[in-house]
Amino acid sequence: MDDGFRLGFMPSTQNIELPKGPPIEDLVTPFDTALSCMQGKLEPSISFAVGQVVDATGKETYADGGSGKFVTQGAGEMVQSALFRAGVTVVNRRDPNIAIVEQNWGIRDLKQQTPANFYVSGSINSLDFIPGGGVAVDVAGMGTRAKQSRILIALDLSMTDAFSGRIVGNVSLQKQIFTREVGSATDRFFGQTLLSLEAGGMEREAVHFAMRQLLNFSTMELLGQLMARETYEECRSLVSPLDGNTRRPSGGLNFEKDQNEAAIAALKLAKTRNIKEPMQALQQPAAPNAKTQAQRGPVPQKALELAARATTYAGRAINAAEVATNAKTFDEASSAAAEATQFLAVSAASLKLASQNGLYGPEGDGAAMLVQQAMLAVQQAQQSAMRLKAKDEAKPEVDTAPVTTAPRNQIPGTKESQTDQLIP
Repeated sequence: MDDGFRLGFMPSTQNIELPKGPPIEDLVTPFDTALSCMQGKLEPSISFAVGQVVDATGKETYADGGSGKFVTQGAGEMVQSALFRAGVTVVNRRDPNIAIVEQNWGIRDLKQQTPANFYVSGSINSLDFIPGGGVAVDVAGMGTRAKQSRILIALDLSMTDAFSGRIVGNVSLQKQIFTREVGSATDRFFGQTLLSLEAGGMEREAVHFAMRQLLNFSTMELLGQLMARETYEECRSLVSPLDGNTRRPSGGLNFEKDQNEAAIAALKLAKTRNIKEPMQALQQPAAPNAKTQAQRGPVPQKALELAARATTYAGRAINAAEVATNAKTFDEASSAAAEATQFLAVSAASLKLASQNGLYGPEGDGAAMLVQQAMLAVQQAQQSAMRLKAKDEAKPEVDTAPVTTAPRNQIPGTKESQTDQLIP
């Protein structure tokens, strides 16, 4: 029975059985084999990042069932996935919030982040609707029809040397997305009865899947401009001309050759810089030996006191977060979660001050690990409180007097629980 028909007669308190469609599967494009072929072709110490790859078409629709933007807003993530599939070293610059927050909390030093040697940026800047055409034939009540239309999309991507800002690679590619419809119809009289029959179908390339293919091919071409021609052609030959075809201008121009040589030179220069200044993130930090410890001297007493304060309040935050996680009511959970958040703020601020006052070594590592555990515990506590709130909101409203719940513990020496009052 049709789901829509069944839905009209289902009780409002009963869930309808959801239909099952095709299975989830890997997202595979015709360029994945060529991208995988590029693994190991570039120096692993050279790192790549993805900057802004924006939708600059300005096309959107909300009429006739339209849902907004025509072009995907996740092009940057698609390029990042293509780089990762190519086996190069990729650093994530799509969301720097985690690193920045941990830097502000004093539990992470941004200097430990692997610097990007090159980054990809650009835009999807063309989206043209090409007028279509068709044909229809009708003879003696029998007819057939066919029509087709196309969309043209194009983009520009650039590979930039992060150290100098020089563009060392560039691609401008386009693709036509087609849609077509075919059908036939007939009208026949059987006695005094008119019978009409019609059949047909429509097919169209998936716009966003076509965009992913375009971005994968563009990323492959950019990486190829950093390689020797014969090295790249080994992988480029795996792409069928029916899937991707780049026609280079002829006429004896040396621009492409010169550009490729400049890109390879920039790659070698980046490798040289990485050797001279080893990236901290690619190395395991060595434990300080006795000589280094003696040269730096003991950890200052002020730093140790602040570290002890940080671990103390981190422990209190974990305990309060555990109370919030095990709470049965929203009031109890929200109160405990707020208390845990307050303790965590004091702990993180104390750890940051301890670091500024010379905290290092095992004492610093231990304090940082405990503060990080407190962060995770507080996040879980806040999520538990939100779940209880959603559960309460789903219940029928009951007229009850407001209840004010006081915090279980008041932090010593405070009246309004302000973080800045808690730090010496």
